[in-house]
Amino acid sequence: MNTVTKIACRTIGLAGMSAVLYDAYSVGKHYSIVGEKSALGRITMDAFAAKRTTTNESPVTSSVQNKVADFRMNNPLIPIWGRTKGFFKGTLSSLGDNIIPVAFSSMAVLGKNTWAKVGAWGMGGYAAFVILKEGFGVGK
Repeated sequence: MNTVTKIACRTIGLAGMSAVLYDAYSVGKHYSIVGEKSALGRITMDAFAAKRTTTNESPVTSSVQNKVADFRMNNPLIPIWGRTKGFFKGTLSSLGDNIIPVAFSSMAVLGKNTWAKVGAWGMGGYAAFVILKEGFGVGK
């Protein structure tokens, strides 16, 4: 395989992999915000319910419940955990949805001779398919 063909295959593979990774990062970033809000909503609801329901009328018990509820609602680890969990969920979901371009891009970048050409042509064909389907509505 000559140098120009190698450069073209590697360039197509890197462009495809860049698009997939950018998409995965963007979806992961969106899911991280959703995960943070979901975790905060869940903990707020649980803390509020625990604060409002008491088993007895003791002021000491009520005070302890209020302090624990305030601690749970102001705990900085809950939003961090929600963001992290959401980011990984979104990123892995996006990578799973884009398994075909990941495979073709990997073949184009890492393959030798014929496999690199197959990966580059496959990536080009998949890109054309996505443009026709999503851009022009063919097949929808």
